[in-house]
Amino acid sequence: MEENVTPGQIGLKYGIIYGLVSTVVNLIPILTETAADISFTMNIVNIVIAFAIFIIAGRDFKKQNGGMMGFGEGFKINMIAASLTAVIRSIITYIYMKFIDPEYGSRMLRAMEEAWEESGMPADQLEQTKRFTSIFVNPEVGIALGVIMAILAGLIWGAISAAITKNEEDEF
Repeated sequence: MEENVTPGQIGLKYGIIYGLVSTVVNLIPILTETAADISFTMNIVNIVIAFAIFIIAGRDFKKQNGGMMGFGEGFKINMIAASLTAVIRSIITYIYMKFIDPEYGSRMLRAMEEAWEESGMPADQLEQTKRFTSIFVNPEVGIALGVIMAILAGLIWGAISAAITKNEEDEF
């Protein structure tokens, strides 16, 4: 008799896949220095990738488990995948910003400042925004925020996709 696959096994498999895909997709704007210009687009792309991976993972789990998957199993798969992705993507981005291109954060900050000035932001508000934003271009802060934000997004998108892909056995 064949043993069923566990949510942890599927979560690990798709977490590695999602982590690598997400890292490549998120490094492209960093390497081309267009991250500030396309941040909204990247948010949409990341949501689409998350849904696609989560739904594929849920289908894979159901395929290997007789077509059944509860919401809890789907959510567990998605949270494992999201957590692993958060760690992979944040560590690779940290290495890039800390060791490969330590000036990247300051260049991004200058680009944002120029965009704010061009939009006509008042000087006092510009100074306050610069001070606040400078915190986020720090690689150490970036790694922590990257993990937290990816896990929070995983909670939301993982719950939605688990609800979509679940197929629970009838109680009666």
